[in-house]
Amino acid sequence: MKKIGIFLLGLVFLAGCSGVGFNQKAQLQSAARTLNSQVTVQSKQLTVIDGDAAAFPSTFQKAYAQDHSQDFAHEGAVSDLIARRSKAYKKLESAQTDIETATTTLTKANSQQNANLPTTALSDTLSSLKLAKLDHRTFDTYYKEMTAAETTFFETVAKAPDDTATINEALGRLNEYTSSLSQQAEIVQANLQTVSQNVAALQTAVRKMK
Repeated sequence: MKKIGIFLLGLVFLAGCSGVGFNQKAQLQSAARTLNSQVTVQSKQLTVIDGDAAAFPSTFQKAYAQDHSQDFAHEGAVSDLIARRSKAYKKLESAQTDIETATTTLTKANSQQNANLPTTALSDTLSSLKLAKLDHRTFDTYYKEMTAAETTFFETVAKAPDDTATINEALGRLNEYTSSLSQQAEIVQANLQTVSQNVAALQTAVRKMK
């Protein structure tokens, strides 16, 4: 009877270990899927933000030629452009939140003792995620500075709607922020591509986990 008890206890222990391994594998797979989907979302939204920011000067100039006195920030083609860009920015930030949640899952898994863990693929993924997060923060700073400069630009236009020289100078200053944002967007896109490659390698490694 005593031997049977010990035997059953051993089975429970093995089942527990197996469950831990299975759960860990499932968590890694889920986190990787989240990273794949949300990195795609971010890449798409960055393209929208960058494209709409670049289109601002020509969109404004066309609208300005039609009516100097309109409220560009809140009506017409310029307002529509800003609204689309703002919507893309919100999606970008929401995706970043999901990416950071998935990153936390990978970080926890990486700290656990499991001989079956694909440590190299996991470390590579976490490293690229860290760099992507740092550059995302920089992009976010540039974006907010650009929107602040945009507000200043609209104030300049409202004060002197017929002073084309002053408006052109203000538009040139705004374009400097737009150009900087575009450069940062390229850096983030490159980082996201690296993350995608590392996540793909991680998924392959996780599928081989016992």
